[in-house]
Amino acid sequence: MGALLRAALGSMGLDKIELSLTLMEEWDEIAGSPWAGASTPLVVKDGELIVEAGSGAAVRFLRYAVGDLSRRLDERFGEGVINSVVVRPPPARFSP
Repeated sequence: MGALLRAALGSMGLDKIELSLTLMEEWDEIAGSPWAGASTPLVVKDGELIVEAGSGAAVRFLRYAVGDLSRRLDERFGEGVINSVVVRPPPARFSP
């Protein structure tokens, strides 16, 4: 990536785009159980990983497993690269 693109992404807090892409491509392997198949990494911004759970019930369950995921992320990317994990529900689906 060019320096200009890195600077632009950094100004938006998205300087870890390569990290985000790796997480998306290798999520099931990196995250392991119970995250694999039940969640999707969205973005790493300012050291915070945003993860979307597959359902509302999965949100509650996965929030209890954040500590294990944090340890796996530290092992894979180094301590302090990802400082926190936020689990959010999937977007609401409205029927007309």
